Amino acid sequence: MHVVSRKVLHLSRTLHIYLTMLGVFAMLLFGITGFTIDHEDWFNATTAQVTETTGQTPAAMVAQKDGLQMVENLRTTYHISGAMTAFEELDDKFSVGFKDPGQIWEIEIDKPSGQTRVHLETYNFVALINNLHRGRYAGGSWRWVIDLAAILIVLACVTGFVLWLALPKRRQFGIMVLALGTLGTLLVFWALVPGSDVKIEAPAATAAVAK
Repeated sequence: MHVVSRKVLHLSRTLHIYLTMLGVFAMLLFGITGFTIDHEDWFNATTAQVTETTGQTPAAMVAQKDGLQMVENLRTTYHISGAMTAFEELDDKFSVGFKDPGQIWEIEIDKPSGQTRVHLETYNFVALINNLHRGRYAGGSWRWVIDLAAILIVLACVTGFVLWLALPKRRQFGIMVLALGTLGTLLVFWALVPGSDVKIEAPAATAAVAK
């Protein structure tokens, strides 16, 4: 008795092989960072190397309050590659922020003089790939990579399940292992995860009583 038709089996095998190989690097990255995120303190991924730098932004540029020119000047002068996350004009200074997955810049430009103070926080490689996993400060294009990797992982699981169904000698044992893994995960959640037993109730509806 064939649980899976030959066409479905052939399609699943093709998808499983080639889509998995297409996304193997991304799947490895997200698999590894799933562990490193859970143990960031082991890898010193939350401690930054801090650098303080002073410089000069042209006073004429600051006087003109040309934000675009000031931002481009900062990028060129201090080799900033991150996305701008803040630009604020205060009474006596401009405050500008940039972030990328491995670095954070906090910059202050004094209005009267153009004197520039740069606070740079640099994180290690593990922190960088952890932020890539989260999609933090990585831009819209990288979010597409995350979405595609998620789709590939789901497809790898589904097509792998279909291929397993085509193995009658291992089907029964596979069902037992699948049930064990599913129940084990649910039991850990229910028994050990704080708050898993909290019931979420919808707020009671209130009706106005006409008098």
